Amino acid sequence: MKILIVSGFLGAGKTTFIKELIRRSGVQPVILENEYGENNLDARALEQSLPEQKDMKILEFMEGCVCCTMKDSFVNSVLTIFSGLNPEYLVIEPTGVGRLSSIMENLRPILHDNIRLLQPVVVLSPRTYRANLAEFPALYGDQIAHAGTVVFSKCEQEDAAFLSDTAACIRRLNPRGAIVSEHYRRMPDSWWRSLLDLPAEIPDAALTPAESERFHQLSFHGVDLHHPAALVTLLEDCLRGAFGNVVRAKGVLSAGGEMLRFDLADRQYAVTGSPEDTNQVVFIGTELDRDSLCRRLDAFPADENMDLFPPPRLPSQNKPLSGKRLRYPADRA
Repeated sequence: MKILIVSGFLGAGKTTFIKELIRRSGVQPVILENEYGENNLDARALEQSLPEQKDMKILEFMEGCVCCTMKDSFVNSVLTIFSGLNPEYLVIEPTGVGRLSSIMENLRPILHDNIRLLQPVVVLSPRTYRANLAEFPALYGDQIAHAGTVVFSKCEQEDAAFLSDTAACIRRLNPRGAIVSEHYRRMPDSWWRSLLDLPAEIPDAALTPAESERFHQLSFHGVDLHHPAALVTLLEDCLRGAFGNVVRAKGVLSAGGEMLRFDLADRQYAVTGSPEDTNQVVFIGTELDRDSLCRRLDAFPADENMDLFPPPRLPSQNKPLSGKRLRYPADRA
């Protein structure tokens, strides 16, 4: 089993990159999503966007961060995937608020001839690269420094000189990794396949707390806004800091009787119609104003634990794929 980690900061476009990887490479990997609480939005997005991949397994690791608090349970789950499903490829998508070096280090004890780690891919938006690095230097810098390949997303309209300058800045943090200084969709199929055959060199990780401990999440179910314009106002207020530093927000909710999907990242947002009837939204950031969000949404969080990194629980030795720790989205009613 070859393991590919697709990392990147919150909202960088990791899930979209994985969709393209599956389409362009022609492989059918098992995918392990590191998500929190009842937030299964990325797993649902993958399922819905790849209907032709009916047999693809998308699993969710939902109790904590795979880089620190739940590392033992995470490793047990990877071993269970290997022994129970034995895929050729396992793609791991971390949350975006964990250190890439620590995730790689946590996998080191289980690597052998039959379980190999590939060079990790880090997805980033060139437009917000400098701002993210300035605000979260240890966390963001660790992801960049330990990437085997850095790929650019959300850059279709960017000037070539700006992309080249950003690549030069990244090179100072990562002198050896490959940097794709154009949108990854322009890369040939041979490049996509090569990502699945590049062995990784595991760094000596400094397993110390990072800024990731500052991040919090609030998830809500059953939100019903009175009008679609209320959602736009809500997102504008998120950007203005009315609810704390909202770094990422996404979900599907009802607004004026219409189901809408929204996505906020990189100081931008998008709103579209949605065929889904699952009403679920999530806000991730630092110093979130829980009470203000509750009043605006007229709802209480589905998960009252705001800390993205709760105290670790003892991992199940017998059933690491059971319960809420790791599950198949298709198994939910």
